[in-house]
Amino acid sequence: MLREVVSAVVAEEDCEQYLPFARELYATFHHRPEPDFDRRTKLVVQKWFVRGLSGYYLWRIGERLLGRLYPASSGQERPN
Repeated sequence: MLREVVSAVVAEEDCEQYLPFARELYATFHHRPEPDFDRRTKLVVQKWFVRGLSGYYLWRIGERLLGRLYPASSGQERPN
């Protein structure tokens, strides 16, 4: 599932760079992130952003993971 999410967002040649981020981020989603994400989730995103991954792609991967985990509350998906 993680590979599918990542490949839907980034180019095939970049998937291996973003897959570890998706794994680590997914591990932080132990409950619905309302009203805000917990500190661990934020630190994971910050760590991978500082390592040079695109903030836009990090956001898109997170958005798709949340849509998979909580489909009833994800609303309409934004266009690509």
